[in-house]
Amino acid sequence: MRSIIRRAAVAAFGVTLLSTPASAHGVPADATGLSLLVVVAGVVLVSLLGGGVVLIAYGRVPWAVGRAALPMLVFALGAAALALAVTRATAVALVGLTVGVSVSYLARGVGITDCGSCADAALGAVTLHRGLEGVVLATVYAADAALGLAGAIVVAGHAAAETAAVGSLYADTGRRYALVAVLVVQMGFVGGVAAGWGVIGGVAPTAEAGLLALVGGVLLAVGTREARRRHFGSAVAA
Repeated sequence: MRSIIRRAAVAAFGVTLLSTPASAHGVPADATGLSLLVVVAGVVLVSLLGGGVVLIAYGRVPWAVGRAALPMLVFALGAAALALAVTRATAVALVGLTVGVSVSYLARGVGITDCGSCADAALGAVTLHRGLEGVVLATVYAADAALGLAGAIVVAGHAAAETAAVGSLYADTGRRYALVAVLVVQMGFVGGVAAGWGVIGGVAPTAEAGLLALVGGVLLAVGTREARRRHFGSAVAA
């Protein structure tokens, strides 16, 4: 439980750091000695390590521990996103939470892939979150390269956790689905960076709060449903 709380705190701190308002573009790369392209590649690499652990472990090590811990990880990631959203704009966060939970429950039994609606909802939420982080990273890095680099380092660990969680949700169905899900998450982040580089003011705080709360609502609902399914499934099997 302590490790989960610590991971959630790191996630919240990382997104907070990246959410510092950016007011100008054009900061030279020599402010940190690294170009944005290198920083983005580093974040993607660390994120892929999270998904790679799932892909390597699948079928090679006992999956019982991972199956039990996964819903808690998804729930913790959702709680971190929601907590951050509340600090931005409480009313908008509550609306985003309601929408996120509603979307997740309305989509029950309507999975786009063979992996089910829980996995698909989590993939959509995490990809949206990674896209938002990409937008914010690009705008912050353009305004202050040193701050952007520091934020990228912290968020990289959070990205690895999210990627591992998504990959794990798909791992039961097959490694091919898990691999595609991991790559989709990275595409969301890179797309967000590309979009953010052309945005002067970054993301409006209220819009950011709403999106974070929506992501948090989906992940909270998915984590709860997965915990129930795996708990009752193991109880029946026993």
